[in-house]
Amino acid sequence: MPFKGWELDLAVRYLRTRRKNGGIAVIAILSYVGVALAVTALIAVMSVMNGFQGEIMGRFLTFNSHADITGPAINDSRTRDAMLSRLRAAPGVTDVSPFVDSSALAESPLTSTTVLVRGGKAESLQRAGIANDLLAGSFADYADDGVLIGEGVARNLGLRPGDQVVLTVPGGQSPDELAAVRRVYRVAGIFRSKVARIDQTYIYMPLIEAQDFLGRGDRWDMIEVRVRKPYRIEAAMPRLKTAAGNNTRVEDWKQRDSVIWGALKFEAAAMRAILFFVTVIAAMNIVTGVVMLVKNKTRDIAILRTIGAGKASITRIFFLAGALVGAAGTFTGLVAGVAIVIFIYPLQRGLEWLFHFSFAMGDMAYLPASLHIGETLAVVFGAFAATSLCTLIPALTAARLEPVDALRYE
Repeated sequence: MPFKGWELDLAVRYLRTRRKNGGIAVIAILSYVGVALAVTALIAVMSVMNGFQGEIMGRFLTFNSHADITGPAINDSRTRDAMLSRLRAAPGVTDVSPFVDSSALAESPLTSTTVLVRGGKAESLQRAGIANDLLAGSFADYADDGVLIGEGVARNLGLRPGDQVVLTVPGGQSPDELAAVRRVYRVAGIFRSKVARIDQTYIYMPLIEAQDFLGRGDRWDMIEVRVRKPYRIEAAMPRLKTAAGNNTRVEDWKQRDSVIWGALKFEAAAMRAILFFVTVIAAMNIVTGVVMLVKNKTRDIAILRTIGAGKASITRIFFLAGALVGAAGTFTGLVAGVAIVIFIYPLQRGLEWLFHFSFAMGDMAYLPASLHIGETLAVVFGAFAATSLCTLIPALTAARLEPVDALRYE
């Protein structure tokens, strides 16, 4: 049944009544503050976690493909050009490029280290944004014997643009190829992906040079595909598999890097559950307040029942008393949480100035925050549902009080 005006008016009066007169004003205020703080924390913390996840995965996906295509068909000279055309024409695909890669030993006059050599076309690296991540050197020199090396590789080997790096890879399987291949390359540029594993191990070289250096001939190791919406790569997989054709294997980045993706998803889910329980605990304060209100208003309940108020009306009155507190706290928490996310940078600077502590992490000068509308609405509805369900229990208890039992000791 819909709520009636007099029921709402009576619920508000009960909330405003001082405790000495049988009200729960102080408890209502504390409950309101608890729910507001819980919702604020849930929205702010999840937005920061989403920001960190987006920052990390965004950097990771800049230097890694969104889907890999392998199999005998990619090296079939009769069909692979047609395959590339079909892949590029698939909806949502932004780039398709062949790659080769292999482990190698990189040496400089100072020291040596193990690296991963990846051969790719200059235009593909440029579309991926790698040209914009150069710390030193020029992307225009990425040709012939010019290579791009990660910041960590450059630091470990003590290299700068223009220096020479010696790369060595094992030989092939035939007797004529058993000897290791050793060549000298020029450092064209140094990039920073902001992903430690990539910066400390990757060396990019032009595809044709890499095929010759690694003994691949005209063969490719894989075809890398990038899509417009990498987080929804599952929707593009059927089209990619159809375009790739037979004798191929298509694997998206969530399958390839399932450990990283699974860890991030588990962390986010665990944090949501933990913080939601904080909201439930805050809602329990409302239950305490409504229980006390029911106990203090026993005489009022008897009078209302005597003059004709039904059990449903009694339930709605006390339900409204608790639900109003929960709704007000949830709305305040929503406004405060969104405000924190919007003004997180000046807020961070203010806290750093006040406590003389830096929130910077590595090369992140500020806390990244990303507010997801769907997740925020889920928090709001979840918090309101939790407070409403908790309030319903004492409200139903109040409705079961009979006038005779309530006035027995009056």
